[in-house]
Amino acid sequence: MILSRVITLGAIAATGAAFSQDYKADANEAFNELVPSNNQTAIDQLIHELREVSINDSRCQACLNRLEVGKKWAQENPGVIPVAWPQWCVRYKAGSPDSCTRNFARTTVERNAEGSNFVDMLTLIDPHGYDGQLYCQYLEEDSCPKPPTPNSSLSHLWPPKQPKHHVAPEPGNETFNVLHISDFHVELDYTVGAESNCSATMCCTPHSQGKGGGGYLYKGHWNSFYKDAHYENEFTYVKGAYYNVFQNSSISAPAPTFGHYHCDAPEILVNSSINSVVDYGKKHNLSFEFAMFTGDLIDHDEQAWMNFDKSLASEEAGFRDLKSRLGDMPVYSTLGNHDSYPYGEIAQEGHGFSNKYTWNNDLMAEMWKDYGWINETTSQFVRTHYTGFAVDTKVGLRIVSLNSNCYYRKNHYAFWNATDPDGFGMWSFLISELVDAESKGQRVWIMTHIPPIVDGLPLPSKIFYEIIERFSPYTIAGVFFGHTHLDQFNILYAGNNTKTIENVINHAWISQAVTPWFNNNPSWRWYEIDKETFSVMNAYNYYAKLNETFDNEGKEPEWLFEYSCRDGYGIDWPKTSPLNGTYWHLVSEKIRDSVEYRQIYENYATRFSPYVPDCSQNGKCLSDYCTLSSFQVDDYDNCVSQLHT
Repeated sequence: MILSRVITLGAIAATGAAFSQDYKADANEAFNELVPSNNQTAIDQLIHELREVSINDSRCQACLNRLEVGKKWAQENPGVIPVAWPQWCVRYKAGSPDSCTRNFARTTVERNAEGSNFVDMLTLIDPHGYDGQLYCQYLEEDSCPKPPTPNSSLSHLWPPKQPKHHVAPEPGNETFNVLHISDFHVELDYTVGAESNCSATMCCTPHSQGKGGGGYLYKGHWNSFYKDAHYENEFTYVKGAYYNVFQNSSISAPAPTFGHYHCDAPEILVNSSINSVVDYGKKHNLSFEFAMFTGDLIDHDEQAWMNFDKSLASEEAGFRDLKSRLGDMPVYSTLGNHDSYPYGEIAQEGHGFSNKYTWNNDLMAEMWKDYGWINETTSQFVRTHYTGFAVDTKVGLRIVSLNSNCYYRKNHYAFWNATDPDGFGMWSFLISELVDAESKGQRVWIMTHIPPIVDGLPLPSKIFYEIIERFSPYTIAGVFFGHTHLDQFNILYAGNNTKTIENVINHAWISQAVTPWFNNNPSWRWYEIDKETFSVMNAYNYYAKLNETFDNEGKEPEWLFEYSCRDGYGIDWPKTSPLNGTYWHLVSEKIRDSVEYRQIYENYATRFSPYVPDCSQNGKCLSDYCTLSSFQVDDYDNCVSQLHT
């Protein structure tokens, strides 16, 4: 256990925050609704049916056939599916034993499998329609081609755009500051001295196994092994005694004190990052009006090692650490795809499955309210709306926080009735907030976790795009994401996505991560915001060279200024103009046309980590332009496909 957590808990206890509800009991009751069958005849029958419909057909048709079989069983005898489907998967080599269990076995509070969600999905899915095609494309390894995106719209929910709505308000002469932190992925079982050169997705844990070969790769070089390092009162760093990790011959690359590039963030690195924010503010006499946290508190460990207790503890630890160090600063947050149990899942209201996720809504509502980040009215809304909410800040800006799991392509519940442009009701909520703000001449920021082109589904990305197009540039002053761990941006274009400066609509900021996983330096940023328009005038990025903590005898990371977005790309841009979509269009054109600028972008994206790609190599970094100049899934896919023609 990391001692900083003990100190932090004491600091939080002094604020009166206490979470007494037994969330685990609520979740356990919901997950136990699906009772696994022990009827061997039925189990054998389903395995036989899955086998029969999977032979003598194309991969696509076989996938659709299985969904049809699954739907019948889900409606008539659902308890057979999480027993029989993993057995069929292993027996006929449809996946590895681990993936078969992960994807199809029954969910419990002890096992983060997705079989219960799979059964829920089968209950309502249209196997041979758009639903099935979409599922087989994204969750069955491209078994079916990506189906054409429905030509749906929610334009009936907003009034016509008036002439004044086509013009962005002009900035004034005063600014304030906003902090943006994202993707902690706190690894609560990070173990100093554990294997960092492992064969699994996540290293540096007690169960990490080496890739083989043995031997001490870094003996005589790495020396930062301080198992008891922690932060004490006033958040002062205490290194503790040296821990001799080179006693275990099976470890080839022992995990250092503050983290490793193949591992998520130990809590001491999370605390160091937040400390660096506060220390920077004190040193430069700079304060932040509020902070944004754009999701992902839970680590990337394999689902076999994840359970409900660890998920809940990670969420509590991340927000507790923010509160303990940032004090009274409001923190407006959104949840990421990892901030759910089971991973990536959330169910629509009104279909009988949402009770599996109310524990997370309740936890966030209670925690955010007790920390003083939202009021009671907003807290009640969080409880009933997928942890999404809207808040009017003290400075007059409205922030709308959305749960991007509603359009996440690994969320099983997003695959039924997938032609509905607003199955979760999230877009109508967003639109209502934007219509209200527009009528009052109020500016809005939208924050969520997943950029649609990275892991979103096509139709929701189209609807999201249309909403931003309608309410830009007059009302929407900023869009903010996390998730990729990279310092990036997305530009929205009008005119059938013709990427010219005249067609720029808006852009989105994608924040870098605190976690170093995978191969990035930890980082955070702050924005200089115009007081009148809430437009971003500049963004300042800070990072730590994690590799320099491997052999510094346990000293804290040094957090350094990396670059300012206004100066970092050498764009000739008026000092009085915000860093809007037009500015980032000019940046993207340089990245498109120049190896030199692609390299600059990659340096910033990974924060000069030792693993920055070399863009001078043939074909390297060419797809960066597609990432930066696309917002809809279809546009991004088309852009990438053109690179290969």
